[in-house]
Amino acid sequence: MSRTYRWPIALGLVGLILFLVATWTFVQGFGGWHTTFQGPGQIEVEIPAAGDYRLWHEAKTVIDGRLHRMDDELPSGTTIELTDARGNIVPLQSSRGSVTQEVGNTRRIALGQIDFPAAGTYTARITGFEDPRQFRLSEIRFLDHFLRALLFGLPGALLFMVGVIWGVVIAVRRRGLGA
Repeated sequence: MSRTYRWPIALGLVGLILFLVATWTFVQGFGGWHTTFQGPGQIEVEIPAAGDYRLWHEAKTVIDGRLHRMDDELPSGTTIELTDARGNIVPLQSSRGSVTQEVGNTRRIALGQIDFPAAGTYTARITGFEDPRQFRLSEIRFLDHFLRALLFGLPGALLFMVGVIWGVVIAVRRRGLGA
């Protein structure tokens, strides 16, 4: 390999590394903090940081070692209220449309989004039904990670393409000169 290909290869490798970092960053957006709890009743939930969270109803899940299947819709008259330590209600904004997740023996239906103003202990009060149901509260991090992935992915793709095109141009010129 001659020295003329050194910079195109370096640009291509840097671009590829940035693109891999972007991919890893994007994948991290699907993880994050979450907790599960059962209703009906009252439970305290420790929220680790201020921000947006999604409340899910687990229509198919394992409770006490047994698989439970419930309707996707909560029974009419069900209320879910979250309050902070001072008793202020933190509003639950209903989900528009139907957002579901199905992984293994778990089927989740999004009930809504909650914007917690601060980290701390919040109380969830769930009423309106008799049979135990499981809920999941999870941090919404997708948009932040998507934007971070773009921050690495766009320059990475651009550098990779410039390196490849530059290498092709060098190869074509060398062939033209050698003929």
